[in-house]
Parts: sequence; structure tokens; C-alpha cells
Amino acid sequence: MAAIIFTVLIVLDQWTKGLAERLIGAGGSVTVIPGFFELHCSYNKGAAWSIFADKAWGLTFLTILSSVVLLALLWYLSKIENQKARIVLILLAAGSAGNLIDRLRIGAVADFLSFTFGSFVFPTFNLADSMVTVGAGLLIIFAFIDHNFLTTQFKKGERNSKPDPVDPEE
Repeated sequence: MAAIIFTVLIVLDQWTKGLAERLIGAGGSVTVIPGFFELHCSYNKGAAWSIFADKAWGLTFLTILSSVVLLALLWYLSKIENQKARIVLILLAAGSAGNLIDRLRIGAVADFLSFTFGSFVFPTFNLADSMVTVGAGLLIIFAFIDHNFLTTQFKKGERNSKPDPVDPEE
């Protein structure tokens, strides 16, 4: 089931980016909610907030890094049985894969969701970015609620659905 969800999320990400590219075009904008939300098609050659975008080696570095991270996430996903951990890994892996596909396809990541909060214009992003953000947020929440979450779920990639039993006499 994880593979199906992973695939659906990637397809959804790529489909929405393709729609933005075809219907809005690079640099184009469509206002959805005036003063708050618009669709603005742009391309980011760097990482978050265009970090490394002006570096010649940036795209290569980010592509290699994304590939390594994606492989690690998929490896952990194949080992984890805990549902919360699987949700986190599916979101992180699908988001990473969606943006990696863009880097390989067009040499940049297609972004199109743009929000304005008063005078603050939030950096334009896409669904893959949202998946990574939600996955990371859930990871933090789960770790905060269950202080053993990280150690019991991601310990050496072992299949762990429950924490190790604790000897009550210790």
C-alpha cells in the first residue's frame, strides 16, 4: 500500500506542476484570492529559498544529495512497520522524488503556489515541498509526543513497531 500512496503522491505533484507550466507558463500568474493567494509559475535552480541557485555546482550537488536522501528514505520505508513512521517516510520520499524528477527533467524545480500574508510574501512552492514540510512537521510532532519515537522507529532500519521492552527492575 505504501508504494501505491508514494506513486499517487508523485503523480499528483507532477500533474499539478505540468498544469501550471502549460496553463500559466513560466513567469505567469493567476490571482485566486486577491492579496492572499495566486498561482505563479517559476523555476528554482537551488534548494529551499533558492539556496545554491547561483552556484555552477549547485544543481549537481542538489541532484546527488536528493538522490541519496531518496534512496535512504525508501530503504527505511521498506523496513518500518509503524504506521506513523510510514506516513512520515512516504511524505518525505514522495516530496523528495517529485522535486528530483523536476531537477532531472528541466534542471530546476517548478514552483507555482504563492501566498501573501500582509506585507510578507511567502516563497513560492509546490506540492512536493508541501509533502516534505508536512512529513517533517509530523516527524517533529510524533517525536515530541513520544520521546522514544525516533529511537524505536528508525534504529538501524530494523523492523520495529513497538519500543523495546524495559525491565521493570532497572
